[in-house]
Amino acid sequence: MLLTVTPNPAIDRLLIVPGFRHSDVCRVVERVDSAGGKGFNVTRAARTLGVPVRTCALLGGENGRRIAALAQAEGLDGAWSWLGDGESRICLLITDPDARDHLTINEIGPTVSPADWTQFVELVRHQARDAAFTAISGSVPPGVVPTQYLELIRSLPSETWVCIDTSGPTLAAALDLPVDLLKINMHELSAALGRTIQTPEEACAAAAAVRQRGPRRVIVTLGAQGAVAVDAHGVWRAHTPPLDPISPVGSGDAALAGIIAVLHNGGSLAEALRMGVACGAANTLVVGAGRMQRDDVARLHAATDLTALH
Repeated sequence: MLLTVTPNPAIDRLLIVPGFRHSDVCRVVERVDSAGGKGFNVTRAARTLGVPVRTCALLGGENGRRIAALAQAEGLDGAWSWLGDGESRICLLITDPDARDHLTINEIGPTVSPADWTQFVELVRHQARDAAFTAISGSVPPGVVPTQYLELIRSLPSETWVCIDTSGPTLAAALDLPVDLLKINMHELSAALGRTIQTPEEACAAAAAVRQRGPRRVIVTLGAQGAVAVDAHGVWRAHTPPLDPISPVGSGDAALAGIIAVLHNGGSLAEALRMGVACGAANTLVVGAGRMQRDDVARLHAATDLTALH
């Protein structure tokens, strides 16, 4: 089983708004609410791939109850920790599918007390006992400092593969931990290392340097340039043919689900990279974070170029 962990979940409110970029007044033609946050996106994509998955999230207030209800309505298996005070956030995803244009507006989330964080860590630790893989995805809410994020990682059972995807101070703090997999994008890694990463070659060098610090496997996603992966056995790059994407929102999370799906079945990191790139690309062809069509995944997987670089 895969356990996904979302420390800072949200109601993802998707608004379909034709021509929003060029008008002072716009009309919403469709609104779709879903349980959101990067861990929920990984969960959604993993279910599409047939991976058994449960999700944990830290919820608060009426918005939190709405997230739990949305997850249940979607058929997601969830376990929740509840804030003593505060409201889970709402994130707006504004999309014009015809123009291939999108805008994301993220609230920061509720302030979390030390007691609420400790309760959440205990829930995750308990749920991870039954998980072959545990993926901790996304930002932490206000009030949670990097040392508390490290506490969450260190609390996990040694039997579970630990995969992290985060950014900012939590990423910087986690770079020296011996996690099983670090999956990040080039912008997050650039910020963490204090240097610009724009090409696959630069990403490979940075990923190799990070792997020497702690993580056993490092995957860096590069948007339209695909992704690179580094472990003790080699360095690889994978990329799809050019696409006409509708929206990239959630593609990194879909990629992580594809990576874990292959590793979960005993596959190599190289093949996991290929599947991850195909899933991330498939996510760009539909509206909604972590959503993809299996036919798109199969087609793109067959078309994805995988190259050993060293």
